[in-house]
Amino acid sequence: MCRPGAISIDEDVHIISENCSECMLCVSACPSDCIDMQSFDFYSVLARLRRIKNLVPVPVLGCNIKSDMQAHVKTPCLGFLSEEHILSLSVFLDTGLHINMTECGRCKNSFIVDVIEERAKNVKAKNLNLPGNISLINDKKNLGYGDAGYDRRGFFSTVKNLTFLQAAEFFERDDTVRASQSYSDKKIPAKREFLNRILAYKKSNNSGLLENYYFTVHASEDCDNCFACVGMCPSGALKIEAAGEGRKLSFSSALCNGCSLCRNFCFRGALRIEKGFSGVNPFEYVSLHISTNDRSTGEY
Repeated sequence: MCRPGAISIDEDVHIISENCSECMLCVSACPSDCIDMQSFDFYSVLARLRRIKNLVPVPVLGCNIKSDMQAHVKTPCLGFLSEEHILSLSVFLDTGLHINMTECGRCKNSFIVDVIEERAKNVKAKNLNLPGNISLINDKKNLGYGDAGYDRRGFFSTVKNLTFLQAAEFFERDDTVRASQSYSDKKIPAKREFLNRILAYKKSNNSGLLENYYFTVHASEDCDNCFACVGMCPSGALKIEAAGEGRKLSFSSALCNGCSLCRNFCFRGALRIEKGFSGVNPFEYVSLHISTNDRSTGEY
């Protein structure tokens, strides 16, 4: 993914700073947040865009590489936009959004254009019933930028939008999302958290989201409940739960990013990862296998 060749991986991840063009494609591609942007808050970006959405023809997102870039909110290079980011913008900016890419073709990071366009096409192709229309703007004449004016009506509209953001738990984390964020010292990746917030907010018509962006782990009869996979899982999707006098392996789809570390680490090759979730509640932990107490009987 790193076009300038700034990243090397052996027993660790190394970033060669003099080669890095800060395109942020590594950030958007990494499923576990091993590589991230320092002091960048995507929820703040969403909040600022929502505050002005009724004050302008259409909110515009752009990068901060060029000082004269026309955008209401500016971020580092737009290469950070993963499919999960695009989904979040589509759901929480239901009036639409223009992403200003008019200067991207002349930038040193011009290679991000094809990547972002492909991601946007992937999201659209999945027919997820998203309310907002996200437009990638490459021609300035198609850019709907306009200055935000705060009259009396606009002021109260802004207050209303801020109230919405608080109600949508952008700033206060509800029990469902909080419970799905970590297990022990493990941490759920930001992109997985975005998906969980979309799921909790939409509440219905989420079959496409669950089918395309969630995962299910299966354990075969070869599993001996050694629980090594629990320690290896970086996000807490696998955990040990009590089962009578024994213990069992449990799984939560809301915490799984499909990284496959558990499968690759399993000494007995007993774990299988399947794309999609068709269970009842992805936020709940479900038993994957028999408990240690039942192991001697072979009963499931």
